[in-house]
Amino acid sequence: MREVRIALLAGLTLLVVGIGVALARSPMSVARINGTPKLEERIEFATHGATYCQAGELLPAGTSAIRLWLSAYTGPRMRVVVYAGGSAITGGQRGSGWTSREVTVPVKPLAHAVADTTVCASFPLRDESLTVFGGETSPAKAAHEGKRALAGRIWIEYLRPGPRSWMSLLPSTLSHMGFGRASSGPGIVLLALVLLASRLVLRELSS
Repeated sequence: MREVRIALLAGLTLLVVGIGVALARSPMSVARINGTPKLEERIEFATHGATYCQAGELLPAGTSAIRLWLSAYTGPRMRVVVYAGGSAITGGQRGSGWTSREVTVPVKPLAHAVADTTVCASFPLRDESLTVFGGETSPAKAAHEGKRALAGRIWIEYLRPGPRSWMSLLPSTLSHMGFGRASSGPGIVLLALVLLASRLVLRELSS
């Protein structure tokens, strides 16, 4: 039984440490968006792999992820590279399997903002299709696939960690979930599960 107690204590310690590390981080916030996205504004429907490049973008300081308004039932592998003056300054990749109307790709943050950048998004396609959302504009300002202009500019959001950690947001989050109120809600269920798990661990340790 000693080995079981040690394993339970180790697991509980790792759980507490993991929760603490997660709560110390900050949720992502939108540092900049290049327009007012609307889901009905479709500028491209792709059935083959492509690389879309869009010039005239501003990369905010500290950007750690770039969200592109691309929709797919089963999203392909995505690679994003940001160029300035003809050279790559940051970029990242996202694996396949995402399913949403936007895809978020982590990138290496820079300490300073960079103006007049070109954001390029590359992806393969085999049996899937992909819809691109954006705002219609002239061919000179639109995103391009090689020399071909799309119908407009792709909606792009630039994300970076917010000023507050999850720990500082915990009181309001728990309040919204139902803690501190008489009414039932998801928070009550979560509390019940935590109490049950704690009781089982303590009972095992005391046996």
